[in-house]
Amino acid sequence: MMINFQVYKSGVLINEVYDYEALKITDFNTLFIFHGLFGRGKNWQTFSKLLTKNSDLIVITVDLRNHGGNVFKRNHSYSLMMKDIIELLNFLKIKKTNILGHSMGGKLAMLLALTHHEYINKLIVADIAPVNYPIEKQNIVNKLLDLNLDMIKSRNEADELLSGSIEDKFIRSFLIQNLHLHENKYRWSINLLAIKEAMNDLRSFPFQEKVEAVTNKTLCVYGQNSDYVSKENFHIFKNFFSNISFSEIKNAGHYLHVEQPKEFYNTVRNFLIN
Repeated sequence: MMINFQVYKSGVLINEVYDYEALKITDFNTLFIFHGLFGRGKNWQTFSKLLTKNSDLIVITVDLRNHGGNVFKRNHSYSLMMKDIIELLNFLKIKKTNILGHSMGGKLAMLLALTHHEYINKLIVADIAPVNYPIEKQNIVNKLLDLNLDMIKSRNEADELLSGSIEDKFIRSFLIQNLHLHENKYRWSINLLAIKEAMNDLRSFPFQEKVEAVTNKTLCVYGQNSDYVSKENFHIFKNFFSNISFSEIKNAGHYLHVEQPKEFYNTVRNFLIN
């Protein structure tokens, strides 16, 4: 079963699309957006509407494997997520597209460019580097799994219970968006068990040795206050992406598109049109 996706054109979400040819999708007028861990395509709705307003650009946000209400799959890895994306590209008959990936989605975007560069026009990597990271997100998964959903009557109650172990209110709010009612009981729309099993894969970057560098125009946009990307990572980026530029978003952390939406929008838009 194909992963969920959402299409934005002329500043609006197109809820039901039956004739994709009528959208006039071409090789260079699409932008695919890959969300981060625990995210979903809907997180990028405001940005997608703004970016497609008064332009010919079509934005396609995806719900990556085991996220966003997709049918749960037992296995989860970057290679499987790439297969899902290629299946979607072929379904939409898109031979080449721009891609923006944030966090986990940024790693996925980089890996797709390195292994299937024929699909890529321009590449935007948002606040992630092609390096291995500590396994700290494992703690978040465990805290979410420990939550007794059968006893929860509202998202506010879930927030209160999580506040003892996850102090950051923004992070809690972001995570709780994945709670939905099913038969009068709250359930996660993300497959926490599969993600827990895959955490070692998700924190790593498979290519640690020199590979043939991607020559596509690439942008790494990162938050000034984020600890996910540092200037010490720049030479590692250049090993993989020879035509890369870097843009720092002031007063922003890892969720730079939420913390500084205007500057993030301007940075992405200028990169895509120039």
